Amino acid sequence: MKNIVIYGASGHGKMIVDIILKNNDYNLIGFIDSYKPVNSTVYGHKVIGNLDAFSVLIKKFNIEGIVIGIGDNELRLHIYKNILKIAPKIEFVPIIHPSAILAEDILIPEGTVLMAGAIVNANAKIGKFCVLNSKASLGHDSIMADFSSLASGATIAGNVSIGYCASICLSASISQGLSIGDHTIIGGSSLVLKSVGNEKLAFGVPIHTIKDRTIDTFLTDNAKAYDSKLVKK
Repeated sequence: MKNIVIYGASGHGKMIVDIILKNNDYNLIGFIDSYKPVNSTVYGHKVIGNLDAFSVLIKKFNIEGIVIGIGDNELRLHIYKNILKIAPKIEFVPIIHPSAILAEDILIPEGTVLMAGAIVNANAKIGKFCVLNSKASLGHDSIMADFSSLASGATIAGNVSIGYCASICLSASISQGLSIGDHTIIGGSSLVLKSVGNEKLAFGVPIHTIKDRTIDTFLTDNAKAYDSKLVKK
């Protein structure tokens, strides 16, 4: 089995540990985390180092793959870019909970994570580094662009297009044939009955408030903090 690590020793990372252990496809070495102390234990696995030390850790532990255990799309994208600077040949493994339900034609690309009870229906397309959280459902012929995410309980009807780095929050529902723009957030429990453009924050039942987002708001506080520690190559 390949030796892999998880970047991000958080709640999301714990869920990924559980999937890896259930599938028994990889040998999990531990966590990489830029904030938690080295040798601290999270969900039975140690933090073996931070990103600054990743190239050394790869050689020490013969690490062949990594999972980015971060739910926030923008932060996941930042981490991905900086892992590539350090380890351009590392494999970003997909992780699929055994209880996820996938149509026969579904392909799960690198870096994407499907949590317990996620459903992906016929002819749907999922991009790289997406997250489908617990009991999220993606309808037939729908498309998720890279680094997009469905939070727990989100329900996406058929022929829906979800843009790059778009976030569909907890228990939101999107009706048939609509599109959600790049970097757009659909608020929790919202009902989407019309398409929403790029760089928006939209919420309501049905959607009644749509606000613009600026480039500054794309970076969460965590991403900004991470940026201050980026490895320069």
